[in-house]
Amino acid sequence: MVDANHLSATEALASVTKALDVLVLAHDRGTIGVMETARELCMSRSTVHRILVTLTHMGFLCHDRGQRGYSLGPQLVRMGLDAIAQLDVRGQARRPLEELSEKLQETVCLYSLDAAVVRLLDGVECRQVLRVSVPLGQSLPAHVTAAGKAPLALRDPAQVRAALPTTLAATAAASITEWPLLEVELEEIRVRGWAADLEESAHELHGVGVAVRNRIGEPLAAISVHAPAVRLREQDMPAVAAALQETATTIVRAT
Repeated sequence: MVDANHLSATEALASVTKALDVLVLAHDRGTIGVMETARELCMSRSTVHRILVTLTHMGFLCHDRGQRGYSLGPQLVRMGLDAIAQLDVRGQARRPLEELSEKLQETVCLYSLDAAVVRLLDGVECRQVLRVSVPLGQSLPAHVTAAGKAPLALRDPAQVRAALPTTLAATAAASITEWPLLEVELEEIRVRGWAADLEESAHELHGVGVAVRNRIGEPLAAISVHAPAVRLREQDMPAVAAALQETATTIVRAT
């Protein structure tokens, strides 16, 4: 005779495991769809759709009807920010970020690299009338941002290939969407020590980013300066990068 209680517990555990697998895939890819998820996780489309709808209803995912995709929702962002508040790097970085923003008179941000996306941990807005806002928890594809490309450049190319999706999404007309071009740029960043965003994440927005390494040289986070393209010109970027590198060193010494 089959133990009904045992079967129920087993089925419940299997359902939770499937839901967690979907959340992990959404985290790694940034945005997922029903067919892609079913293929990646070897589930039926009906099962995937049911899980996606349930997770969206509970706030763990968001459904973008225009893109027909699902991304991480406010509940996960809230939980993530609660965990982030406990991280030393955020607390230790706050004062150096404020000082750098005051020095450059531009918005300065602290990001974490989570697989294929960067997430905004903290930021200091400048006092310019035309400035970049800092919505905490915001995520962007790592390959279109200076804050994402800087730590990606420190990783083994095979690790980068495994972390990012096969098809590179665009968030602006200048976004890099071809793997050979991205690999060339990451090598240049690796040599130069800093990354640039030339309207790749958003139209008329420029950025400069550097990795914040831990004491053994591994990327811990990234800091970047964002400004309208008319103010942060390409020729100004090496000087901004030097200031960012000094700030990154200050953060590491404090952690």
